[in-house]
Order: sequence, then structure tokens, then C-alpha cells
Amino acid sequence: MKIIIDTDPGIDDGLAIMLALACPEFDILGLTTIFGNVPVELATENALRLLDLAGRSDIPVSQGAAKSWETPYGGAKSAVHGEDGQGNLFSPTSAQKPLETTAAEFIVSQISKFPNEVTLIALGPLTNLADALKHDPEIQHKVKEVLFMGGNAFCAGNTNPVAEANILADPEAADFVLGHHWPMTMVGLDVTQKTYIPSKLIAELAAIPSAIGNQVFGAYRHYLKFYKEVNQMDGTWIHDSSVFTYLLNKELYRTSEYPILVETADCISRGKTWPSIKDYSFIAGQENPWLGRPKVNICDDVNGKKAVSLLKNRLMNATFPIEK
Repeated sequence: MKIIIDTDPGIDDGLAIMLALACPEFDILGLTTIFGNVPVELATENALRLLDLAGRSDIPVSQGAAKSWETPYGGAKSAVHGEDGQGNLFSPTSAQKPLETTAAEFIVSQISKFPNEVTLIALGPLTNLADALKHDPEIQHKVKEVLFMGGNAFCAGNTNPVAEANILADPEAADFVLGHHWPMTMVGLDVTQKTYIPSKLIAELAAIPSAIGNQVFGAYRHYLKFYKEVNQMDGTWIHDSSVFTYLLNKELYRTSEYPILVETADCISRGKTWPSIKDYSFIAGQENPWLGRPKVNICDDVNGKKAVSLLKNRLMNATFPIEK
């Protein structure tokens, strides 16, 4: 499966990238980077560093958007991910450099090069995908599938009372992306917050000797501390990696299809992904605001224990370079 990973690493992005690299089913065409957990320049550096440690510096990295369409970048989530986005490990920089082409240009070029073969995976704000659509709207008809970690259909938000962080980071771009007619699956809080990895399992995975594992699970110490202080949890939810467990075994997930609108007004529900669960156009004078919007495949339930077991088995059986 040819995939492009759009990412803002980020501790949980690091685990997701590690999982993707561990799976022979995935032919990773490239990583594209986006602002979010950290500024885009640092996201790019972290992506290059993770690929170096995995022995996969052959995978290109292309830098993308530094801010949302409408608002300035709000800054790194250092309390969650550390000042370096990697749990304050402050690892040496990579000798590799990103491509000169932008993330949007890279996405368009690869989908055009491999029509109906590329699965596009977004782990951060959807700005790069929106920019790619603006660059070439025809990619919506050439992509195999689009999956994004973000949004919340039938549960509360995690950044404000109703919105998920990746969508709230750029609601206008997200609404633009969700309004296009390409095959799209939302892997949001409805399922990621039912997929729990306890600290004991993280320690078990961290004991596997590998360079990328040392980086990823070293960073997880900071992530675990945040979860314990804020959520009173002895472990973490699996957000970004859930996209890959879904791709590896879709039978673990229940899905439903609805058109989605993203709230873009400056109000309490800004960033909320609203599914159209009922057509109100039967009311006199009432228009259906979802009219003409494409249906999105929404993951709304999951066998969380089996999803975690899948992640564990893949990482336990992966072969990565040992730290030098």
C-alpha cells in the first residue's frame, strides 16, 4: 500500500511513524510536515531524525504549512510534547535535508504519479491537504483513500468542550477538505479515546533494543507524565497510531457514514466536526446545510484491546537498527 504520512511530530506521531515503518504492508512514499504539536521547522527536523534512527533516510521529507489559513500559529504544545516535541530528549539534528518542493506539491506529484494507488494519511491539521486540493483539485479523483486522525462525531472535544485539536488548529482548511469528493475516513476521538495503552506496556515495548525505540519510548516518559497530571491516567490513549491499526484491520472498527461540516465561526463550537445525523430540510423554510456535501466514513467504535494488541505485536516483531 503506497502511503504518504502528513505529520507534526509530536510524541504520539513518533509512535505512529514507528508503527508504519514496522509494517511491510506499507510502502511509505514520503513524510510531509505540518505545524501543530510543534512549529513546522521542528516537525520537519523531528521527522528526519526519526527516519534516521529507523535506518530509513531513503524516505523523503517535504515541509508544509507553517500556519493555518486564517489565524497565526498558536505555538508548540510543549506541556504535552516537550520543548523539542520529543519529550525534551534534545537529540542531535539530522544530517539529512527536506526536499525543496512543498508538502502540497509533493502530495500532488505522488498522487498524479500513482493514480488510484496512494493512501494519504494526515496526523495533524489538514492544511497541507487543503493546499494540495487548491493546487490541483483533480487529486480528489486520483487518490485511493484519505484517512485523518482528528475530529469527533459523537463525543466531547479535547481542546475545547466540543472540538478536537487537529481540526481546531485550522477549521477552515478542514472544512474545505471535508467538502471535497474523495474517499475519506475520520479516525477521531470517538475511537482513539477508547484505545488505551498502559504504562506497563509502554515499558515492555521500550525494553526492545532499537535506536528509534529508544527515541520514541524515551519521549513517552514526558507524555505519560502529562497524562497522569491532566487525565489521572497511568498510560495514554492511542491517537495517531489508530489510523494504522484501522488500516491493518478494519474489522476492529465500527463505522458510519455522514456528511460533515466543520464549525468555522468564532464561537464556543469552533472546530467541531458536525455530522449530519438528520435532514432538517423537511421543516418549512429550513435549508439543509449539509446539502451536496460528500459522506465521510466515520470510525465511531472500536475493539480497543485488540487494536492495542495489534500495535504491540507489530512493534515486538519489528526489526530496527540498534543505537550506536
